[in-house]
Amino acid sequence: MTDWHSDLGALVHQGIEQLGLTRVTSALRDQLDELAAHPDAQAEPFRPDVPVLAAVACDAGELGVLVQPDGRLTVHVARTRAALLEQVGETAEPHVVVTADPSGTATTATERRELLARSGLVAPGWYSGSGFTEDELLDACTAILIALD
Repeated sequence: MTDWHSDLGALVHQGIEQLGLTRVTSALRDQLDELAAHPDAQAEPFRPDVPVLAAVACDAGELGVLVQPDGRLTVHVARTRAALLEQVGETAEPHVVVTADPSGTATTATERRELLARSGLVAPGWYSGSGFTEDELLDACTAILIALD
């Protein structure tokens, strides 16, 4: 145990003796809220209540990003929207289906990945030659967050 950890424990016990458990608990919750808002804090994994599919047109036809309630994210590609829905329907029943609009923003892929990560959604890796661009992949991931906001 580090010195600061021991010091913190001693301060908590002292606060409980002087101010009572309720006030110390409230103060500690406030501090935890501040820690959660810190730029280096990791977001809770994005877990929708129901499966969500976002689709965007791409060179291969249709790109779909599916997020399951357990936070698992899968990428699907098909020639048509109907084929995409059929493919996804083999393993999941998305309750929300959204169409992603091309971003057209000056935001870089790195900036968008960081924005998604702060929301708890980690976009999968992208590989050239996969039939869709990294921007299309990130647009689909972003559409999921917007649809459930």
